[in-house]
Amino acid sequence: MTAWTRTHCVCTEVRNLDYDEAATALKIKRRWLEDHISKLPHQKFGANPAVFCMCDLRVIQAMQAVLPAEARAVINLPAEPAEPTPATPSVSPLSGLKPAQGRRRATAPV
Repeated sequence: MTAWTRTHCVCTEVRNLDYDEAATALKIKRRWLEDHISKLPHQKFGANPAVFCMCDLRVIQAMQAVLPAEARAVINLPAEPAEPTPATPSVSPLSGLKPAQGRRRATAPV
Protein backbone atom coordinates (compact mmCIF):
# COMPACT_ATOMS: atom_id res chain seq x y z
CA MET A 1 0.00 0.00 0.00
CA THR A 2 1.49 3.33 -0.97
CA ALA A 3 1.26 6.66 0.79
CA TRP A 4 -1.30 8.09 -1.59
CA THR A 5 -3.72 5.22 -0.96
CA ARG A 6 -3.51 5.61 2.81
CA THR A 7 -6.21 8.27 2.93
CA HIS A 8 -6.85 7.63 6.62
CA CYS A 9 -3.26 8.51 7.53
CA VAL A 10 -2.68 12.09 8.63
CA CYS A 11 0.59 11.48 10.48
CA THR A 12 3.00 14.39 10.20
CA GLU A 13 5.83 12.43 11.81
CA VAL A 14 6.70 8.89 10.81
CA ARG A 15 6.46 6.64 13.85
CA ASN A 16 5.96 3.01 12.95
CA LEU A 17 5.01 0.60 15.73
CA ASP A 18 5.73 -3.11 15.68
CA TYR A 19 3.28 -5.74 16.90
CA ASP A 20 4.34 -5.43 20.54
CA GLU A 21 4.17 -1.62 20.60
CA ALA A 22 0.82 -1.57 18.80
CA ALA A 23 -0.64 -4.18 21.14
CA THR A 24 0.56 -2.18 24.14
CA ALA A 25 -0.91 1.04 22.74
CA LEU A 26 -4.27 -0.66 22.10
CA LYS A 27 -4.08 -2.58 25.41
CA ILE A 28 -4.68 -5.89 23.67
CA LYS A 29 -2.68 -9.06 23.14
CA ARG A 30 -0.16 -9.29 20.32
CA ARG A 31 -1.73 -12.58 19.23
CA TRP A 32 -5.04 -10.86 18.42
CA LEU A 33 -3.24 -8.47 16.04
CA GLU A 34 -1.40 -11.36 14.41
CA ASP A 35 -4.60 -13.39 14.00
CA HIS A 36 -6.59 -10.51 12.45
CA ILE A 37 -3.85 -8.76 10.47
CA SER A 38 -5.50 -9.49 7.10
CA LYS A 39 -8.53 -7.40 8.16
CA LEU A 40 -6.62 -4.57 9.84
CA PRO A 41 -4.93 -1.50 8.35
CA HIS A 42 -1.15 -1.83 8.48
CA GLN A 43 1.99 -1.36 6.45
CA LYS A 44 4.08 -4.17 5.08
CA PHE A 45 7.63 -3.75 3.83
CA GLY A 46 8.86 -6.84 2.04
CA ALA A 47 9.30 -9.90 4.27
CA ASN A 48 9.38 -7.82 7.46
CA PRO A 49 6.55 -8.10 9.98
CA ALA A 50 3.68 -5.65 9.70
CA VAL A 51 4.05 -2.19 11.20
CA PHE A 52 1.38 0.25 12.31
CA CYS A 53 1.23 4.03 12.52
CA MET A 54 -0.95 5.88 15.02
CA CYS A 55 -3.59 6.47 12.33
CA ASP A 56 -3.80 2.70 11.77
CA LEU A 57 -4.42 2.23 15.49
CA ARG A 58 -7.21 4.85 15.45
CA VAL A 59 -8.89 3.02 12.57
CA ILE A 60 -8.54 -0.33 14.37
CA GLN A 61 -10.18 1.20 17.46
CA ALA A 62 -13.03 2.60 15.37
CA MET A 63 -13.52 -0.77 13.63
CA GLN A 64 -13.90 -2.54 16.97
CA ALA A 65 -16.02 0.10 18.73
CA VAL A 66 -19.39 -1.13 20.00
CA LEU A 67 -22.13 1.48 20.35
CA PRO A 68 -25.39 0.12 21.84
CA ALA A 69 -28.68 1.79 20.84
CA GLU A 70 -29.02 3.39 24.28
CA ALA A 71 -25.62 5.06 23.94
CA ARG A 72 -26.44 6.19 20.40
CA ALA A 73 -29.61 7.86 21.68
CA VAL A 74 -27.68 9.68 24.41
CA ILE A 75 -25.07 11.17 22.11
CA ASN A 76 -27.66 12.03 19.43
CA LEU A 77 -25.88 10.77 16.39
CA PRO A 78 -27.48 11.92 13.17
CA ALA A 79 -29.90 9.43 11.68
CA GLU A 80 -28.64 7.10 9.02
CA PRO A 81 -28.66 8.95 5.71
CA ALA A 82 -31.62 8.08 3.54
CA GLU A 83 -31.06 6.50 0.19
CA PRO A 84 -30.08 9.29 -2.18
CA THR A 85 -32.66 10.04 -4.78
CA PRO A 86 -31.30 9.68 -8.27
CA ALA A 87 -30.70 12.98 -9.99
CA THR A 88 -33.00 13.80 -12.85
CA PRO A 89 -31.01 13.36 -16.02
CA SER A 90 -30.73 16.42 -18.22
CA VAL A 91 -31.33 14.31 -21.32
CA SER A 92 -34.08 11.84 -21.86
CA PRO A 93 -33.21 8.23 -21.11
CA LEU A 94 -32.40 5.92 -23.97
CA SER A 95 -35.43 3.78 -23.24
CA GLY A 96 -37.68 6.58 -24.50
CA LEU A 97 -35.97 6.73 -27.87
CA LYS A 98 -37.47 4.82 -30.74
CA PRO A 99 -35.47 3.43 -33.61
CA ALA A 100 -35.60 5.33 -36.88
CA GLN A 101 -37.66 3.96 -39.70
CA GLY A 102 -35.70 1.67 -41.95
CA ARG A 103 -34.64 2.91 -45.36
CA ARG A 104 -37.14 1.98 -47.99
CA ARG A 105 -35.67 -0.14 -50.68
CA ALA A 106 -35.89 1.17 -54.16
CA THR A 107 -37.88 -1.14 -56.31
CA ALA A 108 -35.80 -2.85 -58.90
CA PRO A 109 -36.78 -2.01 -62.48
CA VAL A 110 -38.61 -4.83 -64.05
